[in-house]
Amino acid sequence: MAEPVTALVVDDEEMTRAIVSGYLARIGYRTLEAATIAEAWAILTNPAITIHVVLLDRRLDDGDGLEVFERMKTIPALAEIPVIVQTVSDSSAEIAAAIRAGVFYYLFKPYDGALLRSVVRSAEERSGRLKSLQGDLRSRADAISLLRDARFRFRTPQEAQNLAITLSTIADTAHSLTFGLSEILMNAVEHGNLGIGFEAKSVFKATGTLAREIEERLASPEHRDKYATLHVERSDSRVSFTVTDMGRGFDSSRYLTVDAFQSTATHGRGIALARMVGFDQLTYIGAGNRVVGIVNLDRPPAEEPPVG
Repeated sequence: MAEPVTALVVDDEEMTRAIVSGYLARIGYRTLEAATIAEAWAILTNPAITIHVVLLDRRLDDGDGLEVFERMKTIPALAEIPVIVQTVSDSSAEIAAAIRAGVFYYLFKPYDGALLRSVVRSAEERSGRLKSLQGDLRSRADAISLLRDARFRFRTPQEAQNLAITLSTIADTAHSLTFGLSEILMNAVEHGNLGIGFEAKSVFKATGTLAREIEERLASPEHRDKYATLHVERSDSRVSFTVTDMGRGFDSSRYLTVDAFQSTATHGRGIALARMVGFDQLTYIGAGNRVVGIVNLDRPPAEEPPVG
């Protein structure tokens, strides 16, 4: 029997922990609870417990909840666990700090159960995909380091994820580049070629039918011959990733910043996050069905972003 997905809920309000646990129990998740940083850390470092996703409140009795996340990043066994931050604050500085630090998502209290379940499920699924693809990543890295100019054609979300994982080893910032590449490649498939808009995706995610909808559209006469391309060019100082899809394009300006509208949705923040943490430059061209992401290879190591 498969191990149940276990979520750690870190919040100093007992009622909030109970409500969140109830929401997640409805989708079959097991939950563990912690009221303080100390309690959360004791659970995370217990070798007998496996945590798959963490819901972390910013305001805890013994400090800033992001301290837990910062500690997790220093331990390989914990660094890949997706962390969802929840808070009552709408401070743009706090949001930017958490996103740059690498949290999976940022939720504002109060939020409804459907939103929470969708975000947690997405976090756990993405983490699982990354782990399943990283098994042979080291063997690919040496070959990828030789790349100077390459073109790839892809159609499906799985192909997009495979490309993102494999090609991210081209830079030292592999973890954040994986996220950035994944977002722009998946956008080319879902929104570009398959025409799944923001509102439609909201409905499909809420009803748990997004994967089925994608499969049906990929097989349909309208979309089955469509593909997207990725052109990678590398010099000694930078790598350029150009993604082009066969869709009609979209107004990219709406999605290039993390605004209040997107922060309350179950999706729509990926492009903004990719721009913030995945690339040094991210530019949509023309109608929006072509995007260029630049990663500088000769930059000095980035300083850790301030927290709080």
